[in-house]
Amino acid sequence: MNVNSTSSVSSNNGFSGMISGMDTDSLVEKLLSGTQSKIDKQKGLKTQTEWKIENYRDVITQINSFSTKYFNTSYGASTKNNLASSAFFNAMTSKVTGGNAVKIISSAAGASTEDMNIIVKQLASKAKLSSSVNVSGESVLKGGKVNIDQIKSVIDSNGEFTFTLSLDGAQKAITLKKEDIMDADGNITEDAVISALETEVSQKFGGYVKVNVAEVDGAKNLSLAIDFNGEKGHELRITGSNASAFGFEPGSSTRISTSSKLSELGLTGDSFSFEINGEKFSFTKDNTVAEVISAINKSDAGVKLSYSSISDSFSMEAVESGSKFGISITETSGDFLSKIFGSDKFENGALKSDAVVAGQDAIVSINGNEFSRTSNNFTIDGITLQLTDVSAQKLDANGNVIGYEESKVTTERDTEAIFNTIKSFVEDYNKMIEKLNEYVYAEPTYRKYAPLTDAQRDEMTESQIEKWEEKSKQGLLYGDSTIRNFLQNMRSALYTKSTTSKVALYDIGIETSSNKEDRGKLVIDEEALKKALSTNIEEVEKLFVGTNGLASKLTGIMDRAAKVSAADPGELVRIAGAKESKATQTQSTLYNELKRIDDRISILNTRYNKEKDRYWKQFNAMETIISNYSSQSAYLGQQFTY
Repeated sequence: MNVNSTSSVSSNNGFSGMISGMDTDSLVEKLLSGTQSKIDKQKGLKTQTEWKIENYRDVITQINSFSTKYFNTSYGASTKNNLASSAFFNAMTSKVTGGNAVKIISSAAGASTEDMNIIVKQLASKAKLSSSVNVSGESVLKGGKVNIDQIKSVIDSNGEFTFTLSLDGAQKAITLKKEDIMDADGNITEDAVISALETEVSQKFGGYVKVNVAEVDGAKNLSLAIDFNGEKGHELRITGSNASAFGFEPGSSTRISTSSKLSELGLTGDSFSFEINGEKFSFTKDNTVAEVISAINKSDAGVKLSYSSISDSFSMEAVESGSKFGISITETSGDFLSKIFGSDKFENGALKSDAVVAGQDAIVSINGNEFSRTSNNFTIDGITLQLTDVSAQKLDANGNVIGYEESKVTTERDTEAIFNTIKSFVEDYNKMIEKLNEYVYAEPTYRKYAPLTDAQRDEMTESQIEKWEEKSKQGLLYGDSTIRNFLQNMRSALYTKSTTSKVALYDIGIETSSNKEDRGKLVIDEEALKKALSTNIEEVEKLFVGTNGLASKLTGIMDRAAKVSAADPGELVRIAGAKESKATQTQSTLYNELKRIDDRISILNTRYNKEKDRYWKQFNAMETIISNYSSQSAYLGQQFTY
């Protein structure tokens, strides 16, 4: 294979054998081959070092991912899967039998295991004020007089007149054609337009939308009405600029929306002030419904205001449940609240006390002890309950109440979750050491397959390059003492009996595989582990938790190997740095080695270029001499011919 140099061996200033006929490029390339070989060797060493760094960092990630998943001791760390936490081993699970009045939200570590017999006599509720009026008023879009000139102009321009009606979201085009709105003489008349409009609306919406015509000051005014036999919750909307030809405001609707301004609600006055539970609010007619809702709901009034387009009504509810959280309203100017909730609910500007459905406390009996709570969600003895319904009554033959159906809550340690985590711990440990063993025991084929030079790559297919590089990377960490020591320390810790526990891993069904090829993998006897968890859970906890527990020992070993810290890095991090820490990368041994290699490559490149320049100057000088001799010879030859 040809050897590729750092830069081209060709010279831009030479004769390249024009006179001598020599292949100067090839000659210079051969003369530079020694230096080029040294450059290629250093580049190969750099590539191997970079691959080593990748391998080490992968090992670091493997170790730290395993450590974080099962032994996270940082502040606020989750107790889930955390074998370093007593709370994990004391995780509880609760279940409800009987009735549908109670649900379990959660069970805290160390929750009481005493059974609870629960009767729900009353659910907690929030104080609520509901509207007694249809806020949008009548289900009618009010228009006006027909603008014949506008209709003619549109017809002449487009050949037809179109706008859009939408009923409950079903959008349809209302189209009037010229021939449909002319009288017998070919004139477009008001009566013909109204008649065509009535026909078109009826065809598109049946009897659910009607065109109404009323005489106002001698003129015919139009409106569109919804007819669902008084049923609420329907909306008619008109869009399209042509709607204005009938006096309709394009975009108008039979229903308000949260984007509607207060001026569109038919209120009295231009400004509106009121107090809710002592909190003061002020708005103008230009504020929108959404702005009012947002201001109230973000305030400290302790209520939530909402608008339902289905019922076309407002409601206000206390944020908190319980009998002591109420709703008190006083209007100081304007009639916004009395308008949206109904004037019958107010007297002299103040909300009537009977207008609000009062909140109430939950009343519950647990093991015969009756008490109240302001919320349907509460915690007792470490168990968070949700009251969902009133307990069913028990009746005698005469229909008299003789008791209530009880919901029974039973709580026990969640040994299933502990079993699943320990099983997962064993599986992930095996995956980790299998990966690490691959690094330190793989055949070191890299010794025979040096990284390819650019020239070598040019002569190979992609498949050949891939296979070669696979061999080039294999075994780079073969026999690595740091990784092997880590694996040995982990095995020793797993089988050193804790001084604080009466059991070791092998006592709870976890042992080392007898297959030598597994190189320290663990095997698990699931039945033995389940038995240990059901009969001796306290000792299993001591095996893992505490200063002398497995969690502490294994964490210490993993930190000494892979701790990501610029101030106190693990051994592997000192060697290669960690992916997630730039500081550790630039302080690592292999980073410094890369810098030294780069320095050597730089020196060799400088030498290469100097040698190349020298050789080309020599060859150019030779070409010049040959050229001169050739000229003299030709001159002498010419002299002898005369």
